[in-house]
Amino acid sequence: MKKLLISLAIAVIALLSLAVPAFAADPTDIEINWDGAGLVGGEVDTGDAVGSFQSVGAISNVGQFKATDSNDNPYNYGVDSGVFSLDTSISGSGWAGLLVNRTASKESMYGPAGQVSSTYVAIGDGSATLQNRSGTNYAEMRDCNYGWNANDHITAISSSYIMERFVSSGPGSNQAVLSAAGSGSADLDCMNAEASAGQVRLGAGCGCYTNADFTATGSGQMLLSAHGNNSAVTAMAPGMTGARSFDFIASWVGGDFSVSDYSTTAN
Repeated sequence: MKKLLISLAIAVIALLSLAVPAFAADPTDIEINWDGAGLVGGEVDTGDAVGSFQSVGAISNVGQFKATDSNDNPYNYGVDSGVFSLDTSISGSGWAGLLVNRTASKESMYGPAGQVSSTYVAIGDGSATLQNRSGTNYAEMRDCNYGWNANDHITAISSSYIMERFVSSGPGSNQAVLSAAGSGSADLDCMNAEASAGQVRLGAGCGCYTNADFTATGSGQMLLSAHGNNSAVTAMAPGMTGARSFDFIASWVGGDFSVSDYSTTAN
């Protein structure tokens, strides 16, 4: 197995841009580790998907980014499978995010590529964690975290924070997003998500049980929004039918807030 291992101990700024060789026959792995204060970020283009990340912590910044190009070309469809993951913990002021764009598809069978998965957190002070793993293949994008990290995919404790999970089928197509901003603490679980040319699922999928909850203390506001070409449904509104899009907004002040299941499907 070909493997490229890069470790970074960062004090101020470290940026990385890598292109995975297209000619490799065995899986190609890239691993980046860091432990320090400041910024680390980079982008990996496998030829079938692009994964980019940043992690910034003014006081501390500890994490790991991995990218794998399987170089497998299943069924000779001309598209390799790949996986990107980010696991990071920051403190002080800062932010962290993982953005994955699926750029290749067996289009004649599964429709065009263009699917997007985004995971993001920002804090004014305090601490935050972010974990997500996103995989792509010839048919779809799947963020499957069970067995890697089933809980606490985005957390924040800060006088001000922003967090977001977003999936999209492509520009102007099916999409779903959960975003929150506030002061205090928040925990956003999104164990699974899926995106294909015809459908997105946020907080569900991967053939696994659903872990799609949000909890917060202090004060803040949460938005759950979805748009579908044909329909949009969510566990937050059981029995809702006939909608192609929706926006649910909730605010809380000086107390505890929770949503036990926000899982959403748009198609």
